[in-house]
Amino acid sequence: MAILFKTSVEMIHRNKSQKMYWNGITREKTTVWCWSHAIGGQPMNNSVNDLSHQYMAALRTYLSDKNERALLQAYELGRKTIADGLGVIDMARIHEEVLLCLLPKSHGHRESIQVAKGAGTFLAESLSPFEITHRGFRDANQSLRQVNETLGERNRQLASANQKLKREITERKRVERELRDSEEHYRVLFNQAKLMQENLRYLSSQILSVQEEERKRISRELHDEVGQALTAVNVSLGVLKNAINDEQGELQKKIADAQNLLEQTMETVHSFSRELRPAMLDDLGLVPALRSFVKSFAERTGTQIRFNATPEVEKLEIEQKTVLYRVAQESLTNVAKHAQASHGAVTIRMVKNGINMEIKDNGKSFRVDEQALSKGKKRLGLLGIQERVRLASGTVEVQSNPGKGTKIQVWIPFKFGVVERC
Repeated sequence: MAILFKTSVEMIHRNKSQKMYWNGITREKTTVWCWSHAIGGQPMNNSVNDLSHQYMAALRTYLSDKNERALLQAYELGRKTIADGLGVIDMARIHEEVLLCLLPKSHGHRESIQVAKGAGTFLAESLSPFEITHRGFRDANQSLRQVNETLGERNRQLASANQKLKREITERKRVERELRDSEEHYRVLFNQAKLMQENLRYLSSQILSVQEEERKRISRELHDEVGQALTAVNVSLGVLKNAINDEQGELQKKIADAQNLLEQTMETVHSFSRELRPAMLDDLGLVPALRSFVKSFAERTGTQIRFNATPEVEKLEIEQKTVLYRVAQESLTNVAKHAQASHGAVTIRMVKNGINMEIKDNGKSFRVDEQALSKGKKRLGLLGIQERVRLASGTVEVQSNPGKGTKIQVWIPFKFGVVERC
């Protein structure tokens, strides 16, 4: 502002020699001279010309009245200058041209200084929007600088986080790779274990099949060979007994005792033969074989067993009927050994797509889960039942509740290969 005021005073001294006077000159004449002087000096565009006219009128009003309204108009002119895209230098040029037009030419140096001071005050007010704008820019720059610093710090934090995340990703990839390798390893082990399990089941199936064949062979040998031999011995003893006269009573008694012992031995051999492989199962079927076994079991143990079977069970394959016979045999044997039951039942009925056999008793119960983890013979009996039923493509369910005894349910399909109960 001091520089502008000094410039205005210098312009006053430079224009003292001009032959024009402020007093007595009308506004129209002054305006014509000023604009001819401005045009003769530097060219102005339309926007600057309009602003110059407004600036001159406002400055003239302020120099005449010295009121605040004129200063407010100076402030508005400064805002308009900014809005038109003009700068401080443009405002200074306009002020210079207007001041040259409005300076009194016939008065002394003191009066010119007063005019210049008033014009300086008006100029300062017109430049206040530039100051406010500059201050706003400065504050905005300061805020922007702070934002940039914050962003820089945030970028450094993000870079550090990215490095940490990169390390975590690398570690995670390593762990995932190890997990994949471990998964592949365990998959190989699982396939090997599955293959071994299949081989064991196949071996178990072969063992059971060979066992049944061997039982059948031994049973027939006991029944045919040994039974026939014992029968021949018994006949020979009878012939010998009849050949002895009555006077040899002691010898006849000994022969009679030998015959009784031989008959008991024959009955034991026949019993062994039936236990190993009942010929009735192959010759007559499952129902007669099981009925005979249940009857002899009840007579031998004193346990009352109710037996009921449907004829449709004979539609099963011989291997499946053998499984049902062995399951019933093993279950009733467990009843006699462990349950201490007084009553029991064996029921065979037809269900959809298969045969269901139920064996239950009113004896002692046991925990099925604990029994499955034990190492006794009873566990081997249950495992044997489960393995036999599985080889026949069937299912088995064991239930044992305190006060209700034990119930075993076995389902066998009419055809091999059916593994789901319908």
